[in-house]
Amino acid sequence: MRIFLALILTLGLATGGCAWFSGDDSSDTQMPAAQPEDQAAAAAAAPEPAPAKTTPAKGKSTAKAEKAASQKRGKASKGPKSEAEISAELNTVGHKLAAQAARTVMPSKASKEVRKDGKGYVATYVEVDATNLTTELRPGAKGQYVGFIRYQEKVYECRGASKKAALSAPCEQVRARRLNELIRYDGKAWQF
Repeated sequence: MRIFLALILTLGLATGGCAWFSGDDSSDTQMPAAQPEDQAAAAAAAPEPAPAKTTPAKGKSTAKAEKAASQKRGKASKGPKSEAEISAELNTVGHKLAAQAARTVMPSKASKEVRKDGKGYVATYVEVDATNLTTELRPGAKGQYVGFIRYQEKVYECRGASKKAALSAPCEQVRARRLNELIRYDGKAWQF
């Protein structure tokens, strides 16, 4: 039976390949490329699109979008970024990563971990201190950089006679842990 299943699987992969397992449905609906004569005839037959009407509120946002697009094009044509620009991007990415860590750290202030400690209970949670975040940029090989993102995780404990009392008791910081995250700049963007 196993040999029969292996044979069917091998035959299926050989005939269908990976197309059966890909999530892209566009390969099933590909159209053949148009010939140059067909393209010219289609362009002549197609009516010109009417200019889009904009309201004053939309006009402002369209103008902002065009300005942002032109700035992006300007930055793309600039060439390699300066070390100051890369360092500023690292600082932005560092704050974004610390904010993500603060949202996803467990146990959190909203979801404390409660355990029995002797006769009482202790509720613990971890909080990410992003206010003291520091970043450092070190050059690597061939225009690549290594970024160091340093911040602290503070551990708090709340003590009480019961689980409910521990969850509602005032908490105090019992320890802090320094974290050092390393990320890589590949010449275009920070990879983490």
